Amino acid sequence: MKFRKLAAAAGSVLLVSGLLAACGSGGSGTANSGTTNSEASKPAASSEGAKETVKENVTLRFSWWGGDSRHKATLEALDKYMELHPNVKVEAEYGGFDGYEQKLKTQLAGQTAPDLIQVDQPWLYDLSAQGEMFADLSGMGDRIDTSTFDAKFLADYSTIDGKLLGLPTGLNGTIMFYNKDLFGKYGIPEDVRFDWDNLLTYGEKVYAESGGEDYLLNIAPEWVAELARIYITQKTGSQFIGEDYALGFDAVLAEEAYAYIQKLLDAHVIQPFSESSLYINKEETNPKWLQGHLGMTISYPSVIPAASNGVAFEVGVLPIVIAKDAKNTASEVRPSQIYAIARSSQHPEEAAELMNWLLNDPEAAALLGDARGTPASSAAVEALKAAGKLDPLIAEGTEIAVEQSGGPVNGIVRNAELATIRTDLVEQLGYGKLTAAEAAEQTVAKLGKKLEELKASQ
Repeated sequence: MKFRKLAAAAGSVLLVSGLLAACGSGGSGTANSGTTNSEASKPAASSEGAKETVKENVTLRFSWWGGDSRHKATLEALDKYMELHPNVKVEAEYGGFDGYEQKLKTQLAGQTAPDLIQVDQPWLYDLSAQGEMFADLSGMGDRIDTSTFDAKFLADYSTIDGKLLGLPTGLNGTIMFYNKDLFGKYGIPEDVRFDWDNLLTYGEKVYAESGGEDYLLNIAPEWVAELARIYITQKTGSQFIGEDYALGFDAVLAEEAYAYIQKLLDAHVIQPFSESSLYINKEETNPKWLQGHLGMTISYPSVIPAASNGVAFEVGVLPIVIAKDAKNTASEVRPSQIYAIARSSQHPEEAAELMNWLLNDPEAAALLGDARGTPASSAAVEALKAAGKLDPLIAEGTEIAVEQSGGPVNGIVRNAELATIRTDLVEQLGYGKLTAAEAAEQTVAKLGKKLEELKASQ
């Protein structure tokens, strides 16, 4: 591919290349194909070692969000863990993404959080700013093998103030996946590389030739706001918000970005917000996508299984929209999620052993597969290669994301309150309540005010 601007986690390129080689070989296997527990990781990562360490009967709570395929795979892995460790009972707390973050914040504040928690990576920054919510894994070397993870990746995404607050479940990055049937119907080449000009042109073509039935882009307001950030970052080549809490753009550039978003909305490249707003963070469940009337979605490789489930068309993967003169691709490579241990846990060492098994053990890797994207642990990668259990499309999407990455996006950019402000303003733009100029002016003012508050609270 022509994209060679790697993320700070560039070591992951080798990981993905190995995965793709494994996919090409085909074949099938069992959880024990080619490796054994003792071969795949250090003693701390083996099931037998964990069994010797844990003596007393304990009950651990483990929470995560996801779709049915992730739930099924995770529950099977937990059953196996409890079979290997009969003194450990794991209570699973799982569901969809909606409401998960707020519930977790309430639990952490009240010290009632589960022992082991799946968190979205940006939440580490927000929650850590409110106090010590998560256990520091740095001193748990006898329970967790961190040598299987890229050190730079952990430093960039899992470490705050020198404390290792979690481990990545997998490697993810921004890509687009698309409906091959719809592309063929409207003559869109499958090897197309979208820029801001041809995105508009193809989008207008899809809507016009379908008689208003089909749309090229399947994105709800939150991803539309992200599209505006991508547009701005590609223009500036720098962080959307700096480490000094200063905006990396001005109102003039923000207006340009919003004016472009308005063009997409007016030309019906994007489904109207009155319809798409029902599917924020779950675009793959949009009925129009399921019925084949939407062309492509900006998301992450880990979403591909859910997006491919129940559809009659074949799904393909592409890089995100990149301007011809982009100073930075603005494409992000990041952890799929993070596993963290609540600081309030009464059994942090046992929770650490469970985390280590889920991330590093070959039997766990074969059971979990790519339910959380391409694994970030080299031990899990080798296990999937041996078991022949890697989805080639996820591997291809991950490689695209890594190769086109513009580098890490800092934690400030991913602050939840700032994201809400941006999404709200984009929604008002989409509903005709604000012009591009007004949305830009309010973006600079509201983000600037919130950034002052965040900086003062540090």
